[in-house]
Formats: sequence, C-alpha cells, structure tokens
Amino acid sequence: MQENQTTFRPSRDRRRILLIEDEYVNQEILKMFLEDSYDLVVAGTGTEALNIIRSQYEMLSLILLDLNLPDLSGLDILRQVKADSRTARLPVIVATSDGDAEVECLTLGAIDFISKPYPRQEVVLARVLRTIELSEDRDTLSLTERDHLTGLYNKEFFNRYAAQLDIHHRDCPMDAIVLNVNQFHMINDRYGKVYGDEVLRLIAEKILELVEQSGGIAGRSEADNFWIYCPQCADYGATLEAVQGDLNGDGQSENRIRLRMGVYSNVDKELDIERRFDRAKLAADTVKGSVTRVIGRYDDSMHEAELLAEQLIEDFPAAIRERQFQVYYQPKFDVRSNEPILNSAEALVRWRHPTLGMVNPGVFISLFENNGLISTLDQYVWSEAAAQIKQWKERFGVTLPVSVNVSRVDMLDPGLIEKLQEIVTRNGLTTRELLLEVTESAYTEDAEQIIETVSQLRELGFRIEMDDFGSGYSSLNMLSSLPIDALKLDMQFVRNAFKERKDTRLLEVMILLAESFELPTIAEGVETAEQMFTLKMMGCAIIQGYYFSRPLPAEEFEMFIAERKSNPHTEAKCSQTRKGNYTYDALHDPLTGLYNNSAFEILFHDADQEHIAVLIANIDDYAELRKSRGRVYADSLVRRVAEVLRSSFRSVDHICRLKENEFVVIMSRITSAQKELVFSKIESVTHALREGTEELLPVTLSVGIAFSDREQPGGDIFQDADKALRRMREIRHSGYAVY
Repeated sequence: MQENQTTFRPSRDRRRILLIEDEYVNQEILKMFLEDSYDLVVAGTGTEALNIIRSQYEMLSLILLDLNLPDLSGLDILRQVKADSRTARLPVIVATSDGDAEVECLTLGAIDFISKPYPRQEVVLARVLRTIELSEDRDTLSLTERDHLTGLYNKEFFNRYAAQLDIHHRDCPMDAIVLNVNQFHMINDRYGKVYGDEVLRLIAEKILELVEQSGGIAGRSEADNFWIYCPQCADYGATLEAVQGDLNGDGQSENRIRLRMGVYSNVDKELDIERRFDRAKLAADTVKGSVTRVIGRYDDSMHEAELLAEQLIEDFPAAIRERQFQVYYQPKFDVRSNEPILNSAEALVRWRHPTLGMVNPGVFISLFENNGLISTLDQYVWSEAAAQIKQWKERFGVTLPVSVNVSRVDMLDPGLIEKLQEIVTRNGLTTRELLLEVTESAYTEDAEQIIETVSQLRELGFRIEMDDFGSGYSSLNMLSSLPIDALKLDMQFVRNAFKERKDTRLLEVMILLAESFELPTIAEGVETAEQMFTLKMMGCAIIQGYYFSRPLPAEEFEMFIAERKSNPHTEAKCSQTRKGNYTYDALHDPLTGLYNNSAFEILFHDADQEHIAVLIANIDDYAELRKSRGRVYADSLVRRVAEVLRSSFRSVDHICRLKENEFVVIMSRITSAQKELVFSKIESVTHALREGTEELLPVTLSVGIAFSDREQPGGDIFQDADKALRRMREIRHSGYAVY
C-alpha cells in the first residue's frame, strides 16, 4: 500500500467496481468485459447492493447500475447513493435499454449510460475508464481545494472563487461574514477533539445549506473560523440563527456552543479578499466574550481605527529611531506598615507622536502585540528603564527596582534570557533590580515552554510578577506550580469590586489565596482612599495607582526618590498626608461598619474640595426612642439607618458615623448644579426608613447640606452643612435644608 493513500484497493491497486445486475447472462457478459482490468463485486438485488455500498464505499471506484431490479428500482438506489454524504462522490453508470430514463438519471446524479444490449467490449471499457478517471480527477481537485474536515473550501481556493464571483457579479453588493465559536478551545478541552471536530462539521453543514439557498460560497480559514461570501443580506440575525440551529442538541447543554458573527457589509471590491475578511474578523472580535451581543458590524469608526493602525505601524521604525517613545514611571508603595513606603516603580511607555501628539497606549500596545512589533518596543523600554535605574543609583545613591512588561511574544523568543542579561550587565545592575511582569494569559498558552523560561530567569535572580491576575485565564490550581514571586491584581478587576454595587468578597478571596501560597499581592489602578484602606485591610502588600501618583516622566518621579533618601522610613506624600494606624478597627465604627471619625478626617482631607457635597444627618427623636425602648433597640435602629445610607448612595461617596446620632456623607464629583441628584438620594433614604420593618418603627431624618461651590460660605463645608441642619431643625421637625 502506498504512503498517504486514502483508499485501499486489493490485487495490485486494481480499481473495484460494483455491478448491480439481476440477470445472470448480463452479469456474465460484463464480467467477461471487465474482470481482466478491474475487481468486480456483484449484487443481484437492490437490498444487497445498498449493503455493499454502505460497507465498501471507500473501496469502490464505480457503480454499474441496472434500473430494473426485483426488489428496488435502480432510480431509488441512485437517489439513496447521492443523498448520503459518504457515498455521493461515487460515480454511477446506468445500464438500460430505456432511453427515456436518461434525463431523470442524469438529474439524480448519474455520470454516463451504457445501452442494452451492450456495445462492443472496447466501448464499455473506454466509458468505464473515462468515468473513473474523471471522478478521480474531481476527487483530487476536491482534496486540494477543500478543507478535509468540513468539506468547505480551504482558504486559498476560497479566495480564488470569491474573486471569480466578483468578476461575474460586478454590480452585486456582497457581504464578507466571519463566523466562529466562543471559547472553542474550551469545548476541545472539556469534551475532547473528536466532539470538537463534530461541532465544526455540523456548523459547516449548516453554512453549506445556507449558501446553497442564498447564493455565495463558504470556506474554513482556520480552526473554528468560517468565511461566507454572499450577496448582501437583510437579516444577519436570521443568518446566524440558521447556522446556530440545533447545535446544542437536546438543550441540556444550552451554553456549550455559542456562535458569534462579524459582518463587513457591501464590501469595497477594490480591497483584496483577505483584507475584506480581516475587517469582518475585526467586527466579530468586538462581541468576543459578550453574553448579550453576538453580531458585530464593521463601521466607520472601525475604518478610522484601521487607518490609524496602519499609520502607527508605518511610523513605528522612525519612532524607535527618533526616541519618540518615552518611559514614564508609576510608584508602587508597600502599605503593610502604618506608613506607606516607596517600594519600586513600574515602567510604562508613552508615545509622543510628531503629528498625532500623545497616542493612547491602549491603542498601540494591543496593535503591536498582534503584529509582533511589541518585542522591539519591549526591548526599547527594558533598556531605557535599566539605564534610568543606573542613573538614579549614581545620582541619589538609592536602588529602586523597576518592573517592566514581558509579553507572551517575548517569552517565546529563544534569545530572551541573553537579551535581559545583556541589558542588566551593560548598566551594571543586578537581576534583582529589573523586575519582570508576565501576564496571566501567557502562562496558559504554550505553558510548558513559558514556565521553563520563567524558571530559568528566576534561577538567574530575576523576580517575576504575574500581571493582570484575575482577568480570567488561569485555573487557580496552577498557582501552586507556577514559578512566580508576586501576584498583581488586574486593574479592571479592582475597579469592578468598587463599582456602584460594591462587592469586594472575591477580591479578598484572591488575596487570601495568594497568601496561602506565600505570594505578596500588588493592586494597580487604586484611585481612592476607600480602595487603598480596604485593600490594605484585606492584606494586600503593594499599592499602585492614582491614589499615590499618576505615571510620571523620570525627572518628575525623582521627588519620590529624593524623599525616600532623606527619610527611608517616611510615609508617602500622596493625596493624603496623615499618619496613623490603618487597621480596619481603627477606621470603622464597630456598630455599623461605616467609617469613623479617624477615617472621616482622612477622607475629607483627601476629597476634591471644589467638587463635593457634605450631608450631615440626624435620626429624628432618637433620644426619646432610646430612652423609651432601650439601648438594644436604638442600636438596631442605627444599624438600619446605616444599611439604608450604604445602599442609597454611590460607591464614590463616603458614609461615616461620627457620633451616636450623627451620620455624614461626603459626596464626590458633584456641585450644586447636581443638587437634584442629592435630593433624590435623600428622598430615597427617607422613603425606605418610613416603611419600617417588623422589628423597627418608621423613622425620619433631618439633613443639612452644603456644596463646595455654595455662595457666601460661612466656614468650611462641614461647618456650613451643620449650620444648615440646625437652621432646618429650628423651622421643622424633619427634612433637609441647603446652606
């Protein structure tokens, strides 16, 4: 048997023919004509023939079919053969004396005819050989142009046929559509490759049915990416639904398979075919991971982004050569002691483009990660950061470690270790001074190679921080075996924990998880005192973010180094400058969990004094309620008020309890122009408290309000809010008044 042969043919590779004929004489004539050149299998009935076809279809080269059989019509056999995807490729020659049957047989898929009585042997042999060779040529072409798994066009031939469609339909508006499966790699991981392949085949069948109905062509470009090129569609939702169909079978695995679609509608035919589908893929990526959106459309904004991307890629070599990229530094503070201490910095690249100005890193970083230029940019940043560490050591006599980002592309570079060693050696540094941040996602792709590389770097003394931890890529059981020295919590993960519906439970679990592996945690993107205090109390070791400082050019960052040198144990000069014990108990009221007086002083000092409102609230008739119903009841009432306040105000607002019956709310990012928002919050609180509970009577509050932009302030904003409260209570029993 020859290598790479797809079918098995016995007797020296002789082709096998199935002869379906019930008359003995005709069987013998055809045997005499053919048996010297071919292996023959004879069936005298339709049932026998179908059984042979189903069991030997991979070995058959031709079917010779008589139309008149004792049990089944030859036409019925022909229909069944062509309806089965496994046997449809088999060529069929019909042997008949009925000339009227030719049209119907050709319509059903027959290739040729041999009339009865049979012509000379040479004619029969010539027709048989020609039919087999034509079929084999067709199969060879199909194997070349078709994807072997799905039967759709492969990428090369898809592009050719799409170009031909344009030639023959110049004025027809066409759509480029990309379809792929959300989290397809997880389907393979969970259910196995055999199941994954079956999913791809089912999708291909649905797509093929669709294009046969609507026109156009379909192909599989790679993995789970399918391309459709078809006349412009009116309802893309219906198109997606037609393909999605019943992929999830009986519905018990409803969330197992979800498709997403990207559409580049009414394509620009001046673009090459692949470019059109790049745009459709870009549109599909906009709904990647979305639960509610499954169809993305290429639009003008994407076109503008594409033009910008082309310009940035084109300008990149000059930007490196002319040092347009500037390295900024953001400080990282160790908050485990009472006073935050400068611990290290992160190097962050900025692009000062000569015509575009400052380009957002979110634009060019992801772009360069996708096209491979990120390696060149990373090495530029590594060199700049290492040179800066050296300069600071020489000027200030202080060693400040700086962390740099190492992308997945860098990790797959066989020369990575040598490049890092050369940079460190050239600048006279130790490997402990250049910290390496490797993203969490890198550990889940090409994991063995990357883990091996990271292990070698750690053996040389480099410290590794897992960046973006919590972004959802790694399984938690990987942590015990990963070669890392610290976990850096994903910035978005931190921000989400402090959104309107504040929920930091998962954040706390992740910090505890890191502690269980004896790994310190670093939180980036920390912007407020509340976030800093909460993370510190949870056990987070290092804090980075705008709470302490935005990223700064090297010359501005030096103030942190100078301060550290003058007093290596001084606290950070951040947006608040107070010293004290930052434990949970020291900053929170034990009865309600709200901030206490100590926290209020810090939060009030930290607030933007030009854009805040201060609300001071008292529970009406509190003293009488406490006297008549007792301390336990009064405490329950205070807790109830605290709960309502906490649920009614925004996450950016700080709620404090300063005295037994005095609550203060510091509303951030607000002025008197937004007073209706403040009033609506108070009314929401009042409505909730007036409803009461099974254990507590309805109560009301008296509230004094002062805005930072108030007219004719009589004191600081807190004092004026207190004046408004006292004046309001002199006039009426409950409600609110504005200074």
